[in-house]
Amino acid sequence: MDGVIVLVLWSAATFLLVTAFGKRLWDKVSPLLRIYLVLCWALVSIGAIQTMVTPIRFKPINEAGLWFATAGMAIALTGAVNLLNLGRHLEDTGVRRVCLAANLAITIVFVAVATHRGAERPHDPVSIALMTVAALATLLGSGVVPSRSKRVAA
Repeated sequence: MDGVIVLVLWSAATFLLVTAFGKRLWDKVSPLLRIYLVLCWALVSIGAIQTMVTPIRFKPINEAGLWFATAGMAIALTGAVNLLNLGRHLEDTGVRRVCLAANLAITIVFVAVATHRGAERPHDPVSIALMTVAALATLLGSGVVPSRSKRVAA
């Protein structure tokens, strides 16, 4: 499937997911966390799209097709963990750690695969950037990288 078509489908799916399911969180978070919310749903949508196009891309489905589908599921689940992290308002230490581990693992694996076989434009560089930003967003909200201290009311 052409990379541009995948990016168009990805953008449309992300928009639909954010408007349909992200409204509750959208109204509760800051503009910066809204970007994180969009990134979370973008991971879910690209993972779902990758899994759904497997039968189209791999006829008949073989071992490579199964790996392709399971990678899509892993990306979608990483997005879901990020949504859980955001839904817990970045305050649950355990969820943040799992989210950070998932983001770093999926980013490292995706970079390794893209480096090994050669990045397919335009979706590989976009996907790697998306996963890296999600990992950084989790890292910044995890307390690993200290942020400004909160003011305590007197």
